[in-house]
Amino acid sequence: MTVLRFMAIVAIFAAVSVGWLVLAGVTSERTDRMDESLSAEMADLWGPPVLAQPAPRWVPEGWKDGDKTGVVVPSSSRITAAFTYEPRRKGLLWYGSYMVDFAARYTFPAAAEGEKAGKGEFHFQLPDGSTPVDLAVTVDGQAVELPYDQKVSGRIRLKMDRQADRAVDVSFKTKGQDAWLYCPGELTARADEGRRDAGGPSAGNVQCAMGELREFDLTITTDFRRIDYPRGSQSPTRKAQPAGAGMTASWQYNSLITRQPMGMVMPTPPNAGPVITRMSLFAPVSLFFFFTVLFAVVVLKKIPLHPMHYLFLSAAFLAFHLLLAYLADKVQLEGSFWICAVVSVLLVVTYMRLVAGVKFACTYVAAAQLVYLVGFTYAFFWAGWTGLTVVIGAILTLFVLMQATGRMDWREVFGRTPPPPPPLAAPAPLAPPAARANQQPVAPPGPITLPPEGPPKTDQ
Repeated sequence: MTVLRFMAIVAIFAAVSVGWLVLAGVTSERTDRMDESLSAEMADLWGPPVLAQPAPRWVPEGWKDGDKTGVVVPSSSRITAAFTYEPRRKGLLWYGSYMVDFAARYTFPAAAEGEKAGKGEFHFQLPDGSTPVDLAVTVDGQAVELPYDQKVSGRIRLKMDRQADRAVDVSFKTKGQDAWLYCPGELTARADEGRRDAGGPSAGNVQCAMGELREFDLTITTDFRRIDYPRGSQSPTRKAQPAGAGMTASWQYNSLITRQPMGMVMPTPPNAGPVITRMSLFAPVSLFFFFTVLFAVVVLKKIPLHPMHYLFLSAAFLAFHLLLAYLADKVQLEGSFWICAVVSVLLVVTYMRLVAGVKFACTYVAAAQLVYLVGFTYAFFWAGWTGLTVVIGAILTLFVLMQATGRMDWREVFGRTPPPPPPLAAPAPLAPPAARANQQPVAPPGPITLPPEGPPKTDQ
């Protein structure tokens, strides 16, 4: 391995890394375009990404919007929300659509003596953007026929005095996406939900006014086990419990003043677009470890690999992410991942079989690709564990390489190739016969005569 060939391998690695950066940018841009067009379509069909249900109130006659004087909150609230999960996949994105069956009983206390609250209205706001089905309202067990304008606006206003305790029941079914929230007060604002890879639905996407909850009991049931709660929301007062195929969570308070909502997040599968973008950005790390291990093995085994071999191996790695980026909007993400993994491994193994033999291709090369391409990339499906998985794999790789190459003379590995020996001098050609005939014969040397030996000389 000469320094020039090593630098050629480094240049190949850099060029392929640029290709992955370009692929990540293209995939991110495709995801943004899809999200922009499909989110509006899904909002029309299923409602906003975060469905927020404000708490009701009773207001006195002549009350003006924004005035807190005379407003009465329920003395007790008994609420149930049952979720049926129906996710939808659109291209590179998943939408956590669901149906919620909402039912609540609110009790309002009788007016105190001397309180000018005999007449007033019950105010209840349906979730913004919702499409309620089977909406029903009863007051003290008597069904109330709602006016048309209240049904279509979602703003329920019922004339109701408080000469005695009054119980109001409200029930309906509606559709939503990603998350559901119950606000302790009225809903004051809704923020931009942003992209779907921003860490999941947040209670900060909606702004709830400060409210008081008295004798409050909210019970949520789901038909799925993997439950979660919006960031910034109140946690259940006790741990969620299994209930059939789903879970049950409850919030119970005797008295609470807060603006933090309570709610549930749907277990949306990983969105293919953002995941593939992160996989492409991380791909140079996988290739770096693969090249490092392969380089150590070929040096130890003395297998002469040319930089062109590294170029084709890099192309097979890039083919994995390229195929995944355009297959994932046709096939589910995890299924697409394994199809691309098989294709990439076959490309590498069948090629290296021709280069260095079946044993080398099926053991060292295949094992390294399964660990550093397939294994490291699959770690992106383990939300929260990706970084730790990669770090552990990197440390184990470092340990194995240090042990395998500890006695290697790197000066010899990267030393210059010794120059070839000079060619042997060709013998002088024989003279032609005519020239040899004119040459004078050379007499052979005569015998060498040694002087006679005399007596040894002595020092005088």
